[in-house]
Order: sequence, then structure tokens, then C-alpha cells
Amino acid sequence: MKYKKISIAAMAAMMIGGVLLQDVEVKGNRYHQHLEVLPKAACTEHGADVFCTHLPLMQISIEESMPNPYLLDAEGNPVVLENGEKAKNQQTIPAKISYFDAEAANNHLTDNAAVTSRAEVRIRGNISRGYDKKGYKIKCKEDDQITNRKVELSGMTADSDWVLHGPYLDKTLLRNYLCYNLSGEIMEYAPNVRFCELFINEEYMGVYLLTEDVKYNKNGRVMLEKSDPDLKETSYILLADRGSDNPGKALETFGADSFITALPGRAGGQMEIVYPAGTLTEEQRKYISKDFSAFEKALFSFDYDKKDRGYQNYIDVDSFIEYFLINELTMNYDAMGFSTYLYKDIGGKLHLCVWDFNSAFDHYTESTSSPHTFRLQTKMWYQYLMKDPKFVDAVIERYWELRKEEFNEEALLQYVDDAAAYLGPAIERNYEKWGYSFAEASDLLIPQERNPRSYEEAIRQLKATISERIAYMDESIERLQIMGHESLNKKFNHEDTEKGGF
Repeated sequence: MKYKKISIAAMAAMMIGGVLLQDVEVKGNRYHQHLEVLPKAACTEHGADVFCTHLPLMQISIEESMPNPYLLDAEGNPVVLENGEKAKNQQTIPAKISYFDAEAANNHLTDNAAVTSRAEVRIRGNISRGYDKKGYKIKCKEDDQITNRKVELSGMTADSDWVLHGPYLDKTLLRNYLCYNLSGEIMEYAPNVRFCELFINEEYMGVYLLTEDVKYNKNGRVMLEKSDPDLKETSYILLADRGSDNPGKALETFGADSFITALPGRAGGQMEIVYPAGTLTEEQRKYISKDFSAFEKALFSFDYDKKDRGYQNYIDVDSFIEYFLINELTMNYDAMGFSTYLYKDIGGKLHLCVWDFNSAFDHYTESTSSPHTFRLQTKMWYQYLMKDPKFVDAVIERYWELRKEEFNEEALLQYVDDAAAYLGPAIERNYEKWGYSFAEASDLLIPQERNPRSYEEAIRQLKATISERIAYMDESIERLQIMGHESLNKKFNHEDTEKGGF
């Protein structure tokens, strides 16, 4: 077959990997599927006509067609919003999911499923919802199709909400898997992920990445004090993105008036409340706005670096440093504007949480992302954080700490190879379905020469970008110090009152 050589090379690498993986250090409690899953013997009890995979297997059974990814007008054309984007169709449809995940044997649609559940399913994503291979949001339900049901999938925290990332633009199939797991080794929380293969009814849909949604969960995910609607003060999760369709969850804070975040109606940087959701009260919404604004006011003020009044009283500084470095290393410049999650426990400090690496490592469709630059230092809250020399110095110090292990070039390149080897024959199956995406007629990256023509070329591109990016950051990370300087307003108009200040 056309992609047979991919499968053979990957399986050979997997066998060699038993030795190589001994040198890969896995820290903390992060589960790296390709490193830790038990080896599985090849099946000999059925013919080649039976679908058989070493990966977990998801089947979504639906009786009605999946809705159009965009809202349509009376003429059947996509509705276009004021900002020029197509209006997303968030309609869900009833479904049944079956999840197969045998520990020591391959998975087949004829097996007894590890989990079955009623569910509501919809197409998800922004730009990616326009691709042929869709992503999906799954909310598991009890048999009444109303009550949410928590299910455990492949050892991840039991919950009702799950995301299926469908790698289509990313021909390596690896970007989200690599970046979420890298983040999980560094930050307090990053969504856990598992490769799987997906069927919708009887149609094979390819390799997917099953992903935890960023949400409150007392047993995992974002662990916060549960919100009590009878109290004004509450823990919360926020999202900076394209804004909420629900006016009650749209959040306007001090940052919108000082050009840190965006007012409603803008394309990106609009704040919305993710948690609490169904129990959110107006009093809590006002509290969240005031509480978050306190951080932005401190950051925006003359006293931004004062021990008793500065920004460090409101944020987990390490979280903001690590988020910056992860997204800079991966060149994930949707961060700070789109897909930017923050969470805060009652009595705690603000943390950032990573999300969505579809475009990481030079994979924006519209243009090349140069590995030879930094960009986050001028975006949203970082444009003020980076004015503090102490914060900049801490960013640089943390970078060199991470370079020893998590950002180690050799380890990252080996991680890519080993993850591809683990996927093995699933790569071939995926591109039997989506192989036409390598053809010029399906090119999505501009300029055209950026589009790989084979899986092997896609892997080479990713690894070359990782190496080039690390080389630049090694050479240039100290240049961020030019951002760290006190405001002239602070120097002449606030503290130095003898020279005509306030």
C-alpha cells in the first residue's frame, strides 16, 4: 500500500525503542502513553478484514447526520459575523459512545467495550472545524439523555466532558500530544491526552487525540474549591478567546479599558467565565470581575512591583513564567488572545493553563512563523509583566533550568521519533483515509512549499523547527532583558516628587 513503508519503519523503530526509551526520564505523575503502555502481541485469531488496533478505540454511534459546522442562512450560505468570521454551529446531537481499551490485547469493534455511554456530540474548533477531518466535543449522559455522567477513559480523571482533537493540518499527528505532555511535566496542570482511533458509525475516521477538557473537577483536571451559589466569593476558571455567546458569561474587567484584554465584539482577547457555569449568579459574576480586575490594576499601576501591592500578590508567578516559556518554545502564538485559560481557587492565586497547539512549531496556515523571534512579551498581561526586571530575570533563569531536561533538544527529538513509532500501523490507516491531504490540491499552508508531501517529510520539518527554535532561544533569551525597565511615568511622576512629580 501507499503508506506501508511508514508502518514498517515505525514498527522497526518501536522495536529498537525498547532500548532507547530507557534513557528517557519521565518525571512526576504525568502518564506518557507511548512510553508506559504495555506491549501487545499481534493478533492471530482473525483475518485482515477485521479492524484491529493496539491503540484505544472509540466508536460514536449516531442516528442523524452530524450538523453543518457553521450556521447557515436561508440560502444555505454560512452566516458571517461582524468580525468576518463564520458563525459556528454549536448544535449537539444524541449519540452513544463505545470505548475499547484492553490492557494487554489489541482492540476491535466486536470486543466488549471498556466504557459505553449515552452522549451529546458536536463539532468543535474554530478554523479546524472547516477541515475535512473534524474535531468533536463529547458530553457523556445517563440513559435519560439529560443527566451528565462521569466516565473514566484510559485512566484519565472521570468526567462527563471530553474533546477529540482530529489532527489534519498537522501531518505528523504529534503536535498536541507532544506539547500537552511537555506542559504536564512542567506546570501544575495541563490536560491529559491519549491517542486513539475513531469510528463514527461504521466509518473509520483516523487517529485522534482524546483530551481532557479544561474544567473544574474535584478529583483531577482543575481542582478547585467547589463554587457555592449562596456565596458571593467563588473559585473560577476564565477563558480569553473570541467571547461567549452567553451574555451572562461575558466578562468585562479593568483590562478591557486599559487595552490589556478586548471589549466584546473583538476577534480575540475577550474574557468569559468558564466556571462556575450552570450555578453562576450575578453576584458571583461581579465578584469575579472585581477580583480579576484587582490583578490587572496592580499590574497596570505605578506600584506593579511593590511587595505589598504588586502583581505578585495576585498571580502564581511560576505559572506565568512557565506558560510563557512553553508557548514561546513551541511558537504557539494563539496564546494570549485565543485559547488562554486562567483559574483561581478561593484564597489562592491566578494560574494559567495551556490549550490548543494545532498551530505550534510553524504551523499557522496564513504565513510562516519565524523561529527567530519572541512574540508573547508584547501580548496582554505580559506586556506589563515584562517591564519588571525581576520577572524577566526569572524567565531567563527558568529557561536554563528547563533546558537541562524538559527542553533538552535530544530528548525532544527522540520523543517525536518514539511517539511516531508507537503509532506504528495507525499512521498507515489514518492516511489511507486522509492521504489526499498531502496532495497539492489540498494544501493549506502558505506559501505552498511549506506543505509536506509525505509523513516522513512532516516529521523532518517538525524536528528541524524544534532544533532551530532551541538554537535561537539559547542565543537570544537574555535579549528579553531589554523589556525589563521601569516606566518613565513611575520614575519621574510618582516616586521622584522633588522633581515635579505627583
